[in-house]
Amino acid sequence: MAKLSPRAARIKMAAETAFGPRGLTQLAAAAGVSKQMMSFIVTGAKPVTDDVYRRVAEALLTEAGRMTKAAEKIETLAGKMFAELE
Repeated sequence: MAKLSPRAARIKMAAETAFGPRGLTQLAAAAGVSKQMMSFIVTGAKPVTDDVYRRVAEALLTEAGRMTKAAEKIETLAGKMFAELE
């Protein structure tokens, strides 16, 4: 296995952070990159092009926005639940 470039390592970490331990497929879909290409990238078999890196960054920002909205809804629900207990 080839040594991962910093970009590939960052993509691998981002996939797990955003989507869980098997999140590479989801990140590939969100970024509009094939699963096979993403697999090649995170094993070090293919380099990370600027285009792919940009697509992944954009997909991560979109996912972060979705997570923020979900967290706000969860906080609201939890607050209502606590209010019912008082």
